[in-house]
Amino acid sequence: MSSPGRAGGVGVLHRIVRRKLGEAVDRRDHSTVLRFIRLYPPLALEEEGLQVYMAYLKNVIAMRSCIEYEQLVEMMSDHRGNGQNEVNFVSCLTNLFKDIVLVIEENDESLRSLCGEDGIVYAICEQQEECDSRGSTIIKKYMEYRKLTKVTLEINSYKSDLLSVGVEGPDPREIEVYLEEILSLTQLGEDYTGYMISKIRGLSSVDPELGPRATKAFRSGNFSKVVQDITGYYVILEGYFMVENVRKAIKIDELVFDSLTTSMVDDVFYVLQSCFRRFISTSNINSVIAVLSNAVSLLGGEYNEALQQKIREPNPGAKLFTGGVAVQKTGMEIATALNNMDVSGEYALKLRHEIEEQCAEVSPRFMYRSARIISMLV
Repeated sequence: MSSPGRAGGVGVLHRIVRRKLGEAVDRRDHSTVLRFIRLYPPLALEEEGLQVYMAYLKNVIAMRSCIEYEQLVEMMSDHRGNGQNEVNFVSCLTNLFKDIVLVIEENDESLRSLCGEDGIVYAICEQQEECDSRGSTIIKKYMEYRKLTKVTLEINSYKSDLLSVGVEGPDPREIEVYLEEILSLTQLGEDYTGYMISKIRGLSSVDPELGPRATKAFRSGNFSKVVQDITGYYVILEGYFMVENVRKAIKIDELVFDSLTTSMVDDVFYVLQSCFRRFISTSNINSVIAVLSNAVSLLGGEYNEALQQKIREPNPGAKLFTGGVAVQKTGMEIATALNNMDVSGEYALKLRHEIEEQCAEVSPRFMYRSARIISMLV
């Protein structure tokens, strides 16, 4: 049993260490903060030390992120005014994730000394709150900057007014820029989340309930919800981009010198291949199924009609028997039209196999859920 004097001395020591640590935190003197944090385990204040240290590190990340975010907002204003500065949301989100990951990696030893591997999980969960707060704010600001709500409404309105003369949708070239930006942002989020979850699962002596609870928090947090929102915009934009470029390829279709097919065959399947590679890389099964469904409808509808049109009009078969100088040209047109159909079938089969391989690389579950739609490509 400890004497009153000894207990009082320990209490005084606790107060001194807490005060010194608080002063170091206020000064943001990291080396001094770390020095006093290391005194908490010998004083049997491990949990308190972990909480104080994480609060300090969260504040450091929040301040850095806040400064960069304010610079981003300022650049948005400048960009709208003179169009000179590039507003880099990807860089802003990358730096946030980098700071969070470095907090976990560089403080591994300190976290373990405080609360073992449970301390690492606690730190990851605490820093994830910054991701949910700051990360979702960055994504929301990007959606505001690109006016994605307005753009998608214009696309939906354009779809419903296709028969109206002179009605044009958004420029597909601009839409492609948005698609690449959204893909970069969502992939950053996926990479970060995957890394953190693998970090948790790689710990061997964690509280059995703590690991799954922490993992679930990543998938149900605010950042995850905002990513779902922007993915919804992505599906609409990707579908529009794909349809408009396929229609353009059909519209400007022409004979190509020394080619067995007309230009639209290669052009259409190039567009589809590019779109498929992009949206499969999102690793989002719902967006993949949605865009795949659009592609199947497009191939079976407008593209198939364009192929059939080459056969039906202007009744090239009859021209072969009318004689005259047009016979050779008409024969070439018939052969090209038939080749269009044959080569399109080959391309569709090749595209299907490529999609199956890419989906399988993501995960067996991914492949299973998309298999029915993929099978409809041919």
